[in-house]
Amino acid sequence: MIRALNKGALRLWKDESGVVLALTIIVFLSIFVMALAVYAVGDTVRLRVEVQNAADAAAYSGAIVQADCNSRVAALNRAMSWTYVQMVRMEMDYIVDKWLYWTLKDFERDEKLMKQINSASACNKGSYYYGTGYGVSTPNPMGQTFVLPCIRDRIRLNKNHIEKKSDIEAARTAAENDGKSYTALASPIDKCRKNIDDMNEKEEELINKLPKRIKKTVETILKGNISDTWNDQFAGGGGIMYSLRQEEDPLKKNFRILKGKDEDDFLRHSDYIPKQGNTAAEVFGPGSKKSEWFVLKGDGLQRHYVQRANMLIAEWNWFSSVWAEVDGACVGAVVASGGSSVKGNDPRVINPERYTTTALAKPQVLQDKFFAKGGSLIVGVTRKVNNPFQFMAEGGDLGIIRPFTLDSGNRYMWTATAAIAGYNPKPPQD
Repeated sequence: MIRALNKGALRLWKDESGVVLALTIIVFLSIFVMALAVYAVGDTVRLRVEVQNAADAAAYSGAIVQADCNSRVAALNRAMSWTYVQMVRMEMDYIVDKWLYWTLKDFERDEKLMKQINSASACNKGSYYYGTGYGVSTPNPMGQTFVLPCIRDRIRLNKNHIEKKSDIEAARTAAENDGKSYTALASPIDKCRKNIDDMNEKEEELINKLPKRIKKTVETILKGNISDTWNDQFAGGGGIMYSLRQEEDPLKKNFRILKGKDEDDFLRHSDYIPKQGNTAAEVFGPGSKKSEWFVLKGDGLQRHYVQRANMLIAEWNWFSSVWAEVDGACVGAVVASGGSSVKGNDPRVINPERYTTTALAKPQVLQDKFFAKGGSLIVGVTRKVNNPFQFMAEGGDLGIIRPFTLDSGNRYMWTATAAIAGYNPKPPQD
């Protein structure tokens, strides 16, 4: 029996049939394992690229929404600056024209009254014995010969200029022809005031709605750029999740309202500075300096009328005498004299509810901390790696694309992207 076993073993040793099949199995098994490894690594890299692209696209799109909001606010600031300048100029013209209107009205009232008093008697000595104008003084009506000691029809303006009544009338006519009469300006002023109020409200609305708009955009972009694969269907889903970090109250944290001290900067939004001057006072013209009558008051961008002792004040004197016959002779007696004035703060000139102040402009601008951190958008994305051959992608060679392990051995791919969009004309110094 032993001899038979030896012969059988020797025969099997020398028989080479079936060797090719064994080698083929070994080779193809090795190639299959290598292919699985390549697939596992490639699929892991593909998932990482997909996650990264989704996060990049979401952050970029969120920044576009942020830029759109900031651009709209900037456009509103430009329109608000233009409207503010027009409003201030028109209110100044309105006040001056209406002040001159009532100056002429009161002057004509006094002139007519003085003439009526002087004309009340048959002994009336004529126009030399009544007068209305700056510097007129009461004459001695007892003398038969009288040299007028005054210049008639003159009005003193702002304690300094003595102007003819006819010149003031001509100036008002020119203003009216130029569309600057107070009657023509009232409606445009009201429109400017309403437009500024509406723009203030719109800017706040845009900024307050910004976080929701960014969140909705990020979600939409992520859904369009990352989704479950066929592998995920066998593993209960890809577990795709995201996190968005942004300032939830940008109106208070990222923006600030320009104040009175920023008026010059505000006028740069509409290029009035430097195209029409280097300061707001130069843009608005006489009456707008700090020491004059239409000035900034308080913390906001709002101009107020302030009555000064030597500005927007018109003055003149008047007198009249009546003559009566006494014992066959005409005897004169002064019965009226004095002076009148009209100021810019006269209730007939300025409506306390409308034109003593301009509308309050509240342009929103970005704070410096917005560019440091407050305006940053951070989008983080994670998903499960459900490749059944993922164990072949182990190792540190994958670097930042290496998955991490959580909850009962499940492996996840993750990434994060930050973005910001804003314009800072004066970046903070390091």
